[in-house]
Amino acid sequence: MRSAFSQIAQYPLAMVYGAEECLSCGRTTLAVPVCAKCREKLKNYVRLNSEGRCSKCGRLLISEIGICMECRERAFLSSLDALYPLHSYRQWKKDLAFAWKIEGQRRLSPLFADLLHKALRDLCLEKTPVVPVPPRADKLRKAGWDQIAELSLLLSKRHGVKILHALERMDRVQQKKLNREERLGTSGALYELLPKFKEGFKKPVKKIVLLDDIVTTGSTMEKCAWLLRKAGAEKVYGLALFSGR
Repeated sequence: MRSAFSQIAQYPLAMVYGAEECLSCGRTTLAVPVCAKCREKLKNYVRLNSEGRCSKCGRLLISEIGICMECRERAFLSSLDALYPLHSYRQWKKDLAFAWKIEGQRRLSPLFADLLHKALRDLCLEKTPVVPVPPRADKLRKAGWDQIAELSLLLSKRHGVKILHALERMDRVQQKKLNREERLGTSGALYELLPKFKEGFKKPVKKIVLLDDIVTTGSTMEKCAWLLRKAGAEKVYGLALFSGR
């Protein structure tokens, strides 16, 4: 429990900046709806290329070594060289994602963009072009903003990351309304290369990072990676804030 002094010390700052409760722990926080301690927890994810993660899908390993059981049994991520989700889509992290995506807490966007930039640095991919996974057109009309586009803009403006818009989404079916088998079976019809890339990249591309906010089955990442390889990318890595796998 915080001391009485620390609580009183918040009052002058709260009058100036406006205090609120941390979306994670309930502590008083200012300007950003996540307190400093919880921001540090987000930064301290398990190292992305460590032995504690599946070398294919990036999920945290429990008793397996190297590759998780699901990737051993269903090796469908064949176009991705590796998939790197920062956190599991569970508990308070799921609440953060809900507040951001569904409730429109856009003040979380800079925090998430900083996390993604840290991940790119950790993976030595900071100078690698980032291709955002495009949204549904009806999502933009309903929500008025696209989370991945906002993250891409922040990565570009705040951190100098090169953003390459190479894909477009063709379907109107929400992935979350499909079961796992339907997602895997229909993934080939969801995305296309933009017309200027259908004949391939004009310059050789050795590495590309695919960016999404949440991965579930990985079928979206797999399809997009296949298209980027078709355009000439030699290696394709997936990066996401959360994994529901």
